[in-house]
Amino acid sequence: MDLFAGLLFLIGIGLVFLAIASVVVNRGRQNTRTPGPALPTALFGVVGVLVLALGAGLSAFVQIPAGFVGVVRQFGAVTNTTLAPGLHFVTPIINTVDVVDTRVRSIEIPDYQAASQEQQDLFLDITLNYAVRPEDAPRIVQELGLGFEDTIVRPRFLDIPKSVTDDFPTAVVLNSRDEIRQRATDLLRVELEPRGFIIVGINIQNFSYSPAYNQAIEDKQVAQQQVETERQKLAQQKIIAEQRVAAAKGEADAQIERARGESEANRLVAASLTDAILQNRYIEKLSDQIQVMLIPSDGGGLIFDLGNLTPSPPASPAP
Repeated sequence: MDLFAGLLFLIGIGLVFLAIASVVVNRGRQNTRTPGPALPTALFGVVGVLVLALGAGLSAFVQIPAGFVGVVRQFGAVTNTTLAPGLHFVTPIINTVDVVDTRVRSIEIPDYQAASQEQQDLFLDITLNYAVRPEDAPRIVQELGLGFEDTIVRPRFLDIPKSVTDDFPTAVVLNSRDEIRQRATDLLRVELEPRGFIIVGINIQNFSYSPAYNQAIEDKQVAQQQVETERQKLAQQKIIAEQRVAAAKGEADAQIERARGESEANRLVAASLTDAILQNRYIEKLSDQIQVMLIPSDGGGLIFDLGNLTPSPPASPAP
């Protein structure tokens, strides 16, 4: 609407000047009695005035879109008056309106470079989400102008995260992403919210070290894995050796127990063997052809007639 109203102003001013010029031309012809048709002075003047009036009427209305706020200027000076979304009437020529976006904005910085406490390079993708507080829009325009993002927001955002990572050792910085993000957000709020901005938050993604450091970490992990593998092999060999020792001890204990059992059995057998039993076993082991046997004893030799011990065959029946 502002562009169209400005165009009408230019057309109206042109027509007014054309009407003035036609008056001058017509009077010159009358004074010099130069022949020629009279220019339509009244027509140019009337149309020019109407166009100017239309342009002024259109410029008096300003439409503020949703998510924006209008900051009213008076003769170029910023006032404390703000216009909410909608259609508003302002005094033409005297007042102008700067339209300020109050929606949440994002500043994305890929491959943002920072450093750890040991000055080890860090690379991360960071995003800042912020917005302009509507009631503070006049102060922001007055102090920073409409280019406030490049004037203060982006420079402070670029400086604060790296000042936070400097406090974290290299070994723990990756696992401290949430703490780094929160501390950076709090510091940025302290600096920018008093200036009229709302800091929604900072997001950190793709947190990584330099390629050389990543390779060093990978090599260290491989070495640790190899050490762990060898440690597991030694542990396994120790277990196998312990199992073999336990098995050998068990076998030895079993042999001892078997020996004890045999010894006890022999003792019991020896205690139970009397002379009569021994003689009986001797006889049981003899051949069937032996009829007489001399068995030594303490009192001298003992002669057994084995034939008497053998049952006689039954007598044959008489014929």
